[in-house]
Amino acid sequence: MKKHLLHFYERLRSSFWSVPLVMILSALLLAYLMRQLDALLSALPVFETGHIATLDWLHMTDVNSARALLSVIAGSTITVAGTVFSITVVALTLASNQFGPHLVRNFIRDRSTQGSLGIFLSTYVYALVTMRGIEGSTGEITTYGFAIQVALLLTLISVGYLVYFIHNVAQSIQVDNIAHQINLEFHQAINREYPSSTEPKRGEHFDTERLALGPGWIPLPTPRGGYIQIIDREKMIAIAEKFNCCVQVNYHPGSYVHHWGHIGRIYQGDNPEKIIPPLQSALQIGALPTAEQDIVFSVRQLSQIAVRALSPGINDPFTAYSCVDRLIEGLGTVLQRPEPANCFTDSSGALRLISCKLEFAQLLDASLDEIVEHGRANGVFMRHLLNALEHLAEVCQREKDKTALFNYLQRLANDNKNFIRSETDSTEIQQIISAIQKKLAS
Repeated sequence: MKKHLLHFYERLRSSFWSVPLVMILSALLLAYLMRQLDALLSALPVFETGHIATLDWLHMTDVNSARALLSVIAGSTITVAGTVFSITVVALTLASNQFGPHLVRNFIRDRSTQGSLGIFLSTYVYALVTMRGIEGSTGEITTYGFAIQVALLLTLISVGYLVYFIHNVAQSIQVDNIAHQINLEFHQAINREYPSSTEPKRGEHFDTERLALGPGWIPLPTPRGGYIQIIDREKMIAIAEKFNCCVQVNYHPGSYVHHWGHIGRIYQGDNPEKIIPPLQSALQIGALPTAEQDIVFSVRQLSQIAVRALSPGINDPFTAYSCVDRLIEGLGTVLQRPEPANCFTDSSGALRLISCKLEFAQLLDASLDEIVEHGRANGVFMRHLLNALEHLAEVCQREKDKTALFNYLQRLANDNKNFIRSETDSTEIQQIISAIQKKLAS
């Protein structure tokens, strides 16, 4: 249940309407409370003439003046709200064309953009509702008019927020800031999926091919086609313990599954009609991948920026260098963490869940394959990439990780022979590759 609530929060966070809607509803409530406060204060002895003498400069002299002020506030804020929306659309279009369509999500999730639209819309709604509540007489206002002063305060806040919004848009469309935000999300995913050795263990890592699970199993059908967004591991363990069985999941979050396929197996399952539906409810499958449990999601975003930077139309290798450095840093962090648990037991120690975890070789391919495909003919870029991989080799300790990195370097050596035209670049690249492979072999 907790993971599904977090998934619902993530959907709200990625929607452009949630924050403005909350702020508009808050404005309606604030307008009601201010009118009630005005009615309450007007009956107190301190308001003998309808206002406090020391605060005369805040007092509206008549109803028409109050209506005129609220009318100006409402008209100006809704106009600026349209401008904010237009600027946002331009930023989204620029992000989609310059950095790729997957990066649009980061702009939509930006709280500053959502809050900017929300403050102008809520100020407009507040002024409109307050203006509607003022009686249409031409006499003096008989109350102090806190509701009107709050409208003025909201307007001043909106002006300040407009300046901040323009500053934020100017910052958010800079590729270095975009890559930095993605990198933060990347490391959050690493800390979540590859916890450090100091954190309490939630399971153990085993070679699943050596597990004796027995020949008797039933398939776990995919509930529907789409991307696996979350897998509620705790719920699956509880269900497996209830029905005294063991569940094996063959896909990791971020994988695309077909509606006719099977996502895993159920061992020692005697009553599939009762076991399968609750296990399927522990899976969240949607039309788009999300970053909640998918570490490759952030990897692909950085990779997409690098690929576009290496394209002839943009030709910005320095952005590609920055993305490669961040990807290598993340891979190095994974190498220094213990292997993630893939076997989980219940309170009695019985094996209940076998999950699918990404190996370092898979993360390495997901991080660099597309980038290498578009930059393998660029000698300068390949040297930068190999220098980064040399730093990665320094923290590569497990034998299978060394083998994966060694084999990847061999692929780069083959590309060097086939695509690098400059003999000088080709010789230098081969020397770097040989030095790294020698370090790995030792």
